[in-house]
Amino acid sequence: MSKKIILKGTTEQLKPVITQILAIHQMLEGLDLGAGSDRDSEAYPERRYRPQIRLHFLQDTDFDKRSNAPGYHGERRVPGRLTWRLMNETSETITLGELTRIGQQIKQIFGANSGYVWQKGKEIYTYADWDKGYQMQILARSASQAQDLVSKILSLQGHTPTWKYMTKGENLDQPSRYPETPVTKLILGKSVTMPKTRPNVEVRFAYADARIHKLLEPVVIYDRTNKKVGALVR
Repeated sequence: MSKKIILKGTTEQLKPVITQILAIHQMLEGLDLGAGSDRDSEAYPERRYRPQIRLHFLQDTDFDKRSNAPGYHGERRVPGRLTWRLMNETSETITLGELTRIGQQIKQIFGANSGYVWQKGKEIYTYADWDKGYQMQILARSASQAQDLVSKILSLQGHTPTWKYMTKGENLDQPSRYPETPVTKLILGKSVTMPKTRPNVEVRFAYADARIHKLLEPVVIYDRTNKKVGALVR
C-alpha cells in the first residue's frame, strides 16, 4: 500500500490541511507534539535551510517521581519544545550579533520571573503561518494559553498573530485516550510505570538555541539554567 497522500488546491487551502495531517501523524506515532518536528520543512521546502530557533522547556525537579529512581521505573521529567524559522535569514547571512539580539529578547520574555511556565494539556492547538516561518503545535489546557505562547513568540520578530491561522484539535474521549492515572506493566519482575500521553503538566522555560544549516551542533543563544557551555546570553 502506498504511503503517499495526494493533495490538490491552492497554497492557502493546503496549509491547514497539511498541518492537520502532520499533527495526526505525530499522534498515531505516539510522538510528543510539544517536542517539535522538522517535517514541516519537508512539506514546505523554502523553509528547509532557514535558521531555526528552538525554545526548550522542562518539568521542574520537584515533580512527583513516585519512586527514588524515575529513570529505572519508566518515568521522566516531561520536556517541551517550540520552534520557528527565520525566513529573512539563511545560514550564510545570520550573524552572532543577530542571534545574541534574539537571545536577549527571549531572556526578557521567557526568562523573567524564574522562567515562563507552559501548562501542557491534552488539547492541541496549531498555528501555521509558513510564509513568516511558523508551524507550531502546542499542547495546552485552554485556547487562551496557547494564544499567549503564540503572541509571545511572534513578538520576538515584531509580528502580530493572525488568528485565522490557528486551529484546534481535540479527542472526543480524552479521559480514555489520554488517562491521567499512570498505567503500569510488569517488566523483569518489577512494576514499571509507563509514561503518560499528553499529561497535564507544567514545564518551565530552560534555554533557547538555534539550528543553523551545515553546523553539526546548535548554537545556545540564551541559557536560564547556567548549565549550557558557550551560551551567547545568560
